[in-house]
Amino acid sequence: MIGESRESSSSLVYYIVFAGFIRDEAFDVINHILTMESGVSNLLHMLQDRVKKLCKEEKFEEAAQSAAVAIETARANLDSDPSSIVELVTSIEVQGDVQRHQGDLEGARISYLEAMDLLAGRPASGAQLARITASVAVLYDSIGSADEAISFYEYSISLYEQVGASAQLNIAELCNNVAYLYKSKQDFNKSETLYLRSLEICNEALGFEDLETASVCNNLGALYLHTGMIQQALEMSRMALEVRVAKLPKDDLEVAQSHSNLALALAQADDLNESVEHFEKSWKIYDARAKEQSFDYANVSENYAEVLRRAGNEKKAVAVEKRAKKVLKKIS
Repeated sequence: MIGESRESSSSLVYYIVFAGFIRDEAFDVINHILTMESGVSNLLHMLQDRVKKLCKEEKFEEAAQSAAVAIETARANLDSDPSSIVELVTSIEVQGDVQRHQGDLEGARISYLEAMDLLAGRPASGAQLARITASVAVLYDSIGSADEAISFYEYSISLYEQVGASAQLNIAELCNNVAYLYKSKQDFNKSETLYLRSLEICNEALGFEDLETASVCNNLGALYLHTGMIQQALEMSRMALEVRVAKLPKDDLEVAQSHSNLALALAQADDLNESVEHFEKSWKIYDARAKEQSFDYANVSENYAEVLRRAGNEKKAVAVEKRAKKVLKKIS
């Protein structure tokens, strides 16, 4: 980055002045180095920003071309300025992001791993290494490679722990992700520990009424429901729902999810009347947005119908099933 290049040049300034060579020629050399280094760094920053802009516009082919130019420029600059390796790593990381957007997961994996190798043994680059490691974890997570994803998530967490207080929310996000994977592997103790750590960080950094905190509450409630800890599930689900209802539009899918999770916990607690109320609210949101979330709509419809039957309302249960079948057939 520009800051690193200037730091390297500042050392040269200090050496020449200290040695007593205060001459016009010396300052000409210094100015030339500063101009060259800052110029290349500026170009690389412009290219990296262009790639990100193109990705947002979903112009991935153009983004890939700009990323390639950034890497070529950074590699060429590395010979004359070894300290600019961070610029090269950033360019490779950006290329990996583009490849992931394009669906080239193997290409993205290779790019990220090369970037990690280049940063190895550079303590000052801890935050960047942690971020790239997390990207590898997300990549493995997205293709269902849970063991590899967990390994990289946990390595990223350990790197962010070394960064300090500024990385706490990054740690919270990663703990939330890896907790879900441990839940899928039936390791509920590790899953709970990680969710609780994520919740503690979010609560301290963002507050109880923040949507990120609510999201972790929601996930922790789902874990407790899965493990039969019904009272804890009820408490977590109510906390998540209260925040989401207060902060989000009433037809938001996260609101629907929280109503559904609370309804399931209430059904497990045999509070069928309140369960039906929350299923009704959840089902109406999903019904209106079934095309976006057909899988969740089908699940909520099935669970809602089951609870209606337990509550003695067969007619309503049949109506829900017929409606869901019709909607799902229409959007399939």
